[in-house]
Amino acid sequence: MEQIVLAGASFVFGLDEIREAFLSIGVEASFVEVPYMLKYQEIPEKEKIEFTDKIPENKIVVPLSEYWISECIKNIESCKISKNALLASRSKKKLYDLLNYFKVPRIFDSIQLAKDFVNQTGKSIIVKPDGLFSGYGIKIASKENIDEVEKFIFNARNVNNRALKLFEIENKNALVTEYILGKEYSADIFYFKGNVSLVRLCKKEIIFIHGTPCTAVYQLLNPSAEIKVALEKWCDVLFEKENISFGQFDFIEDQEGTLVPIDFAPRIGGGIEELLKCCKKNVYASAVLNVFGQNGNNIFSSDENCLSQFNYLPTKSGKIFNDSYNLLSGKKNIYKHKKDFVPECPSSSASRIAVVIAHHKSPVEKEILDSLLISSEHIEFWKK
Repeated sequence: MEQIVLAGASFVFGLDEIREAFLSIGVEASFVEVPYMLKYQEIPEKEKIEFTDKIPENKIVVPLSEYWISECIKNIESCKISKNALLASRSKKKLYDLLNYFKVPRIFDSIQLAKDFVNQTGKSIIVKPDGLFSGYGIKIASKENIDEVEKFIFNARNVNNRALKLFEIENKNALVTEYILGKEYSADIFYFKGNVSLVRLCKKEIIFIHGTPCTAVYQLLNPSAEIKVALEKWCDVLFEKENISFGQFDFIEDQEGTLVPIDFAPRIGGGIEELLKCCKKNVYASAVLNVFGQNGNNIFSSDENCLSQFNYLPTKSGKIFNDSYNLLSGKKNIYKHKKDFVPECPSSSASRIAVVIAHHKSPVEKEILDSLLISSEHIEFWKK
């Protein structure tokens, strides 16, 4: 029986269900995690996980997190993931080059070309680190602030934080592309030897905090046939026939209805564990069980469709002095309390003040999106 190791096991839940699902397709799965994760989060199923920072021998590694992608890049023979898929996760330029048969964001090769595009069309551009994740260092530039684009590029090239060190990621380059207007989505898939199944699909509601796009709401959806086909086609380009991997895609449905991929990583998406735990089935186990396509497009029942995660986000840096938040009704998870520090441009799930899980129609109303922004009524100025 083929043996795999799911590396980054603290990022998933229901390990027994996942193990049984893999057994049903003739694969024996075990779980590992890097030891330092014990410092940063509680791991309820840690007794089922081997803690090691080394690639296990004689087993196929399936990475679930950025750290283990780094390990697979260094030891590519340890996994069944194409070199293209691994490298595309560390360079959006590489990703767009690989997927250039499809519509991808236009890349500007010079600052002057980017400025001319903005001034001549009135459209916006987006500046981001070429190889990072979670929205670090991203800024939108329009006619009103195009003169700041050099500063945005400098900052994007010089993002450096603890997460990058822990995950062994180098940040070297910045990428400047057109900013595509439309509906933004995030999807996790499972790729198994030429077959693709959907783990989950979320529509994202984006709000801007000081020129940085931040995800305020995730809403679970069943995919359209067009989305399912697009994900399969992108996977066909990035993966090789015998590959075994999870994968996350971020993409936009533009104003003409075209699906445009903007980011990818051969792992699962993070920051929505509380939302996925509210699903009736374990989404990771279900994706493995359904990898041969017997369930068609629907992965969520009608009462799970539009199940939503509302993220409460800080709009200024400082310390929380008032943690009596006015939260929406639903399942509440509060992460930041009195004396906790928060950043003004939240770029990762660790920056969130709270989340609420509830059913809600799509699109989310502006007044509700505005209510997710937490400012001076709860945050006071803080200086080191």
